[in-house]
Amino acid sequence: MDMIKRDWNKWTEDEEKIFQKALKEFGKDFQAISDVMKSRSYRQVRSHYYNSLCEQKKRRCNYTTQYRLICFDTF
Repeated sequence: MDMIKRDWNKWTEDEEKIFQKALKEFGKDFQAISDVMKSRSYRQVRSHYYNSLCEQKKRRCNYTTQYRLICFDTF
């Protein structure tokens, strides 16, 4: 069964701003970030953090095979 991505999972611009500010303040304390955000759970915040890292690496590697190795070896 294929997973369906839903739009309600997308982070709004405001949520992203709050996330970035809280990340600078709390580092990788995902519970503290989640407490500040109130609209996102610990797991959503943690996933967003690691997905963001993966996206940054993907942009740096210009979608090469190297990206896949870096991204999946990180976790």
